[in-house]
Amino acid sequence: MNKKDISCMLHSRVSGRPAATPGEGPQPSVLPLPAAGRKNKSVLRLLAAVMLLVLPTAAQAAAVSGTSGADTVAQAATDTSAVPVATLPAVASLDDIPADTLWTQANAAYSNGSYRQAVELYDALLARGVHSGKLYYNLGNSWFKQGRMGKAILNYNRALLLDPTDEDTQYNLAMANARIVDKIDAVPEFFLKTWLRDLGLTLGTDTWAVLGLIFLGATFAAVILWLLANTLALRKSGFYGGLASLALCLACTFYAHFQRTRLLHGNEAVVMNLVAPVKSSPGAGSKDIFVLHEGTKVRMLEQLDGWTEIVLSDGNKGWITSNAIEAIVKNGGAE
Repeated sequence: MNKKDISCMLHSRVSGRPAATPGEGPQPSVLPLPAAGRKNKSVLRLLAAVMLLVLPTAAQAAAVSGTSGADTVAQAATDTSAVPVATLPAVASLDDIPADTLWTQANAAYSNGSYRQAVELYDALLARGVHSGKLYYNLGNSWFKQGRMGKAILNYNRALLLDPTDEDTQYNLAMANARIVDKIDAVPEFFLKTWLRDLGLTLGTDTWAVLGLIFLGATFAAVILWLLANTLALRKSGFYGGLASLALCLACTFYAHFQRTRLLHGNEAVVMNLVAPVKSSPGAGSKDIFVLHEGTKVRMLEQLDGWTEIVLSDGNKGWITSNAIEAIVKNGGAE
C-alpha cells in the first residue's frame, strides 16, 4: 500500500465518510439526517426487524430472489446509515418518497453496487431543488464507478463550486482527470493572480459577506474613535485602524462578489461526447481544427444556432455543437 492510499483511508475516516480500500475508488458521503428523517428511519428499521422475525427464512429468500434487478442485500458494511432497499415501503413513484429517505436509498444503492439506481435517486433529489456539495460528490462517484468520466468530472466540479476546499472531491476529480484522453497544458499565469484566486476560494460567498460587514462595523468604530478621542495616540489608532478595516472590508466584498459570480454566471463546461470535433466556424460543413474527448473542460465564449465557441486552457479556440458539452453552472451560459 503506498502513502497516497494510506492518507486517503485516514482522511475518509476523519471526515466521517466510508473508507476506501486500495483500488476500490471513491466512496459516497453520508449526510446527517434532520430529526424527522431520523424518526422515519427508526420506524422503518423497527418494521424491518418485525418482518424478519415474523416471516420464515424461506419466504424471505423467495422474496429477494424474485425482485427484478435485485440489489437488496443486508445493510452495507461501509454505510451504517443505509436502509436495505427491500424493507422500504412500496410507493407509486419517487415523488412520493421523502427526501431523507431518498438520500438513504441512494447511499444504500451505491453501497450495494447498484450505481445506475444510485444515479436515478440522486437525480431525483436534484429535481426537487436539493443541492449540496456532498450530493454532487456522491453523484460524481456513481458515474465514476460506471466509467463515465465526463459525468463524474462535471459533478465533481459542481461539488467544488459549493465547497471549493473539500479534499475528497479534489482528490477524486484528479483521479477522473487522469483517466481522460485529452491532456491539455494550461497557459502559465502570474503567480500573484493564482494566489489571490486561491485565497478567494478558501471561503464561501456568505462567509466573505459576513466578514465584510464585520470589517465595515470596525471601520465606523475606528472613525468614531478618531473623531472623539482626547489623545493623539488614540486618534492615530482610530485613523490607521479605520484605513485597515476599510481595506479588509473592500477585499471581503470583492471576494463575496467573486464567489457569487462563479456560482451564478460561470461559463465553464465539460465535453460529454466520446469524440467531439471542434470546427473553425459554426457550421457542419466547416473545417475540423482539432478533436476533443469526453471529460475535457472548456470555457464557453458565445453561442450561435446550436453551436458554442469554446477556448481551452492552452488558448486554442473553436466551435463545437452545443449538445456535445454540458455547462458546470446550470442555467449559466456563454458571455
